[in-house]
Amino acid sequence: MLLECLKLFWAFFKIGIAGFGGGYAMLSMIVQESEHFHVTLSQFADLNALDMIVPGPIAINAATYVGYLDGGFWGALAATVGVTVPSFLLITLVMRFITRYRENKLTTGILLGVKPAAVGLIAAASVTIAVAVAIVPELTWRAFFENPLAGVLWFPLAVFAAVAFLNIRFKWNPILLTLAAGVVGAALSWVGVL
Repeated sequence: MLLECLKLFWAFFKIGIAGFGGGYAMLSMIVQESEHFHVTLSQFADLNALDMIVPGPIAINAATYVGYLDGGFWGALAATVGVTVPSFLLITLVMRFITRYRENKLTTGILLGVKPAAVGLIAAASVTIAVAVAIVPELTWRAFFENPLAGVLWFPLAVFAAVAFLNIRFKWNPILLTLAAGVVGAALSWVGVL
């Protein structure tokens, strides 16, 4: 148990130290590390849904979730501490030197490189989670090319399209959209449609 907690701590410490761009940029790193702890993409998609209704940063929620799935309470604690410690250390160092190096060309160059990388990591995490949610899990490449529409899970895709449209076009509150999607999913599951 102690060894597993140390592995969780180290995995999430690495994510915390290299996780530039915020929690969503860290998601692709978290997905990759989570595979070592036998967390499936379906479970990770559940985390993404839960993160919309559970307070707190996505990186901490993800670390706690993965740690709990792998090692129970102690695993959750180890992973959570692992992902948060680097932030405390790095912020302390950055705040000490930020005013001195704010106009430095090297610092500016680093930030110019990190920003698009963070966007790419967010996009990679989005595509990974979208595939886990909207594509039949057992779909093979051969079956996909024979009949691409047969591999699509239509309800999640319709919910995605509706929520994206309402949020982008009408600026509806994401929390309300998440809760509404959960209510619709629960109702359809209850009546046996899903």
